[in-house]
Amino acid sequence: MVTIKALWRDGKTPQAQAANVGRIDDELLLLRDGRQYRYPLADIRLEAGVADLPDTLQLPDGGTLEVADRIAIRRLIGGLSWGDRSGHWLQQSWRALAGLALLASVVLWLGYRHLLPLAAGALAPLVPVPVEQALADSTLQWLDRSGATGPSRLGEARRARLQQQLQALLPDSRYRYRLLLRDATVIGPNAFALPGGTIIVTDQLLALIRRDDELLAILAHEAGHVEARHGLRSALQSSGLLLALSLITGDASSALLVLPVSLANADYSRAHEREADRFAYARLRAHGLSPCLLGYSLQRIEAATHPQATTDDNTPGSWFASHPDTAERSQPDGLRCPPRPD
Repeated sequence: MVTIKALWRDGKTPQAQAANVGRIDDELLLLRDGRQYRYPLADIRLEAGVADLPDTLQLPDGGTLEVADRIAIRRLIGGLSWGDRSGHWLQQSWRALAGLALLASVVLWLGYRHLLPLAAGALAPLVPVPVEQALADSTLQWLDRSGATGPSRLGEARRARLQQQLQALLPDSRYRYRLLLRDATVIGPNAFALPGGTIIVTDQLLALIRRDDELLAILAHEAGHVEARHGLRSALQSSGLLLALSLITGDASSALLVLPVSLANADYSRAHEREADRFAYARLRAHGLSPCLLGYSLQRIEAATHPQATTDDNTPGSWFASHPDTAERSQPDGLRCPPRPD
């Protein structure tokens, strides 16, 4: 019988004693002090040593055996379990650790890039409308406090007329739309949607686009974002799914502190923009209005904000960088629109 040198400890004192270890059938044979001790292999646990440290055998009576010849002892008792082998391999190989770190980074990136948007899209429809409206109120307050928006300098008549036209455009909506005007020199000519049916229109946009039908096309586009809950989905994606669960259960206290900033800075993907465009085209057609109106309004905004821009100017710094090309949006569903009326 082949034996292996080891150091035995009784598990009570640190003093070690030289011993030899062998195997007979399914038992470990311990030889020390001229005596033999037998232990079932099933009752013995092997702890792999780290770096140059010996392996340790935990004996069922509380004693331990330290074995420097790690290859021999593993062959003797039948090796490590899969979990122990994996742990030992990781401890011994910096390449394995580096590879796992890289793999974890890739998994996290894929989760953020693909799984998180899917989860946010699935959870957003479960948020109650009153909670959406509370988030919109908090976001509007944050914008006003930050100085990004301020009280409108325009009269009420045009706002009320547009509000009525927008509501008539969406008779079957779950939302009761609220159109608000804000002076926003920093933001410029723009309109943006908040969850729950709130749409903000800047004084600068009203000064630029004087035709109500073109403004209504922009409002229909923003309503498309509201109906599809794009803003809420983007905010949930950037803020985390735990906040989504708090919104679904109606406990929005923590979300009201975090999400307004995310909503105010939310960027829609091009897929979301195209979805909102299609919604606007359909609503305009349903009410006897031309879908070309949206393209006309966007052309006016682009001409005012980027007078030197070409129709395909989508550089990263462009106001339209996150949007589909304006020329594309000016030909809805391939329709050739007549020149923009001046």
